[in-house]
Amino acid sequence: MNWFDAQEIISAFGDWAAVAVAFVIFIETAFIFTSILPGDSLLFLTGLTLANSESWLPDWAGFVIIWATAFSGTQVGYWIGAKIGPPLIAKEQKFILNKATLDRTHEFFENYGARAVVLARFVPILRALIPMLAGISKMDYRRFTKLNLIGATAWVGVFMVPGYWLGGIEMVKENLEITVLIIIVGTTMLLPLEILRDRLVKRNKIRKSQSGK
Repeated sequence: MNWFDAQEIISAFGDWAAVAVAFVIFIETAFIFTSILPGDSLLFLTGLTLANSESWLPDWAGFVIIWATAFSGTQVGYWIGAKIGPPLIAKEQKFILNKATLDRTHEFFENYGARAVVLARFVPILRALIPMLAGISKMDYRRFTKLNLIGATAWVGVFMVPGYWLGGIEMVKENLEITVLIIIVGTTMLLPLEILRDRLVKRNKIRKSQSGK
């Protein structure tokens, strides 16, 4: 089975699709090496599938299970970063982690901490990388957990809810790939645009301070 094809995964597991998708979402958000799995499209198509299926699993339960794995996977990513980061830095693994990398990571979370954890949810690979970096940089665990709750809820809501409510529209069914692509592209741009906006604001502040001297 092609694990990079969201529709094939859902079709292969039939009535157990929501459980299978929950597993995929967990490993995609928890580990860097599996972060290339199709999480966004899986969520949208699962919402659509729940709306049109008569599975033994209630629709609300499918939402809850997938949300729980989206949240817990990211928590595991944080834990992995917190555990493997210090030993690697202590051994001065220059090609993996070093003090300069750690300093840049700290600076990144100082500037974009809350936004990074939440918005990285919508960027493939980053949704697994950012939690690990948060763990490595020792971001406050309670703060990270709160941000993860917001991020997991927003991610599942943005992709699964539209899939569920739009699932009965014939035009959406006939243009699934285009619909999913539009949503993915739109949400993936959230973090880069936020970083760009922040830099422009800082640049304007610097110019104003310089012109006022």
